[in-house]
Amino acid sequence: MYAVVNHLHFDRPAEEFRAAIASEGMPLLAKQLGFRDFYLVKEAEDRGIVILLWEDAASAMAGAQAFGPTWFNEHIIPYLASPQQRSAGEVLVSHQ
Repeated sequence: MYAVVNHLHFDRPAEEFRAAIASEGMPLLAKQLGFRDFYLVKEAEDRGIVILLWEDAASAMAGAQAFGPTWFNEHIIPYLASPQQRSAGEVLVSHQ
């Protein structure tokens, strides 16, 4: 399994993104080959942590290429107060 973690600093409350992500973003991600799971964590009033789980690095890369320049670029990027910070890597331990 492979994880991608994005730290997002919004120019508005993080809560405002919940509905659009759940109703529009999630269905698009769920269609991506190798997609496993998605979490939006409210870190602070205007900050969120996105955790995406994929089967492998190749699936994560393909998913990012399909989702990033399209839906994410239109619905999230314009509302960032600072550049996103992204980390990614192989999941070494998981409980399922």
